[in-house]
Amino acid sequence: MSDVGVSAWAGLGLFFIGMRLIGAHVRQLGGSGFHLFLVRSLVRPFAPPSVGLIMGALTQSTGAVTFMTSGLVTGGALSMARALPMLSWANLGTSALVLLAAVNIHSMVLLLLGALGLSFFLGLDQADRGRHLVFALLGLALLLLGLTMLKESVAALSAQPWVREFVAFSGSGVAIALVSGFVLAVVVQSSSIVTVLALPLVHQGLLDLEQTLLLIYGASVGSGFAVLLLAAGMEGASRQLSLCQAVLRASTALLLLPLFFIERDGGVPLVLALLQALSSAPATQCALAYLVFQGALVLTSRLGATWLLRLAARLAPPSLDEALMKPRFLFQEATDDPATALSLVALEHRQLVSLLPDFLDDLRPDEERSALAVPLALRAAASQAIAEEIDGFLADTVRATPDMADIDRVFAARSRLQILKPLQSALHQFAAELAAVPPADRPAFSTQMVEGLHAILMVAADAAAEDPGDSVDMLFALTQDRSTLMERVRQELLGDSTSIRGRESLLSATLTFERIIWLLHRLVPPRTDVAGIPEAA
Repeated sequence: MSDVGVSAWAGLGLFFIGMRLIGAHVRQLGGSGFHLFLVRSLVRPFAPPSVGLIMGALTQSTGAVTFMTSGLVTGGALSMARALPMLSWANLGTSALVLLAAVNIHSMVLLLLGALGLSFFLGLDQADRGRHLVFALLGLALLLLGLTMLKESVAALSAQPWVREFVAFSGSGVAIALVSGFVLAVVVQSSSIVTVLALPLVHQGLLDLEQTLLLIYGASVGSGFAVLLLAAGMEGASRQLSLCQAVLRASTALLLLPLFFIERDGGVPLVLALLQALSSAPATQCALAYLVFQGALVLTSRLGATWLLRLAARLAPPSLDEALMKPRFLFQEATDDPATALSLVALEHRQLVSLLPDFLDDLRPDEERSALAVPLALRAAASQAIAEEIDGFLADTVRATPDMADIDRVFAARSRLQILKPLQSALHQFAAELAAVPPADRPAFSTQMVEGLHAILMVAADAAAEDPGDSVDMLFALTQDRSTLMERVRQELLGDSTSIRGRESLLSATLTFERIIWLLHRLVPPRTDVAGIPEAA
């Protein structure tokens, strides 16, 4: 391999190292509160586009932004409708690198590297916050240095006959130019890198503006296809957003391509005329062509959002985990109206209580299990996630509520939630501890204990219903102090156990059983108002 080829290879490596450093350390700059800040900020009207634009510019990877956004959607912090503009604006953010590449940044990179070397010498990388900032800037410097090396290497290679022949072939026809851009983008997984590689070829006169435009269109579609390939083994939000990314890029190219033919063959001034009017420098025109495509993508996303989301939901339905971990009734706008917010919380609370018997499904015979049973760990994680969402929703309601009477009712709802959350954890612990004992080592009475607890939980579910009937009084009676009975049960269970591990697990399970009964007694709903919200916890 020639020195020029080695330089190009090293430049590509530095570029990817820089991207990884930026992505890893930018997320850490805000410390433990960064994710919470992001979640709280994204509820504002213009936050998703702004965050997407910034993240696209910083990471220079629409794939990274896609999977980060899918994590927010899966965690319930962002809806698909609000995630889509964040994703489309991230594409526009990647234009920052291409615009930088169109100008001479070599001196700026050297100055940045010198400043970073001084930062390391002074030990600024030792503090937690300082370390993440220094390494994020180091990533930026390496990325820009790699970019400079790539430009210089490609410019040097352009004199080689085989390079000229390859470039001439790539631009010899519309279809070939589109396919060349598509293949290159799939290989390097970035349309911005393909555009950057084209800049020195444009500067050397090997590619004209028309060829470059077609190359960018093909590369943009290829970049979306690359993200889709990365999400091939995923499901739910990750798969949906990857589909949105791929379809958005393909749709934008299909919309812009006819304009190219109209302008070239019909003489109507459109995109090419706009680029030539904005700049006379070929490299700058190339960078602006990339910017125009990303701007058109944002517009396409805005106009076709409803159709796109429906298509993604049909082709990649939500996974079971995502469906279970999202509240059914809450929506953020309701926090401004306490009555509506509390009514929705009451519905979510009833839903969670109705699912309490399902915690015991793994301990019951197959024919007795719920038809909607899911594994214990998933049930526990889903219930806990929804409870946390309700808690955050109520906290937002408090902040938006000026009336003290309404605030008292919100705190009453939060008080009941603080009983339900440890109850869910205790049920998870009880079922896991008992399941850890091999069936052969479990005493016969353990089955009766599980079935008895299941019956009490069914009564609790009925007591939390909109029309509880006599279930409240029954739950109150069933959860009275049972310490004497539990001591007898404990002795019987331990006496029948034949393994030391079984004795330890059964002892812990019976102690947890007592805690469950005590929490269920506290969960007995008091008299409620017309909205279904307890008047007192």
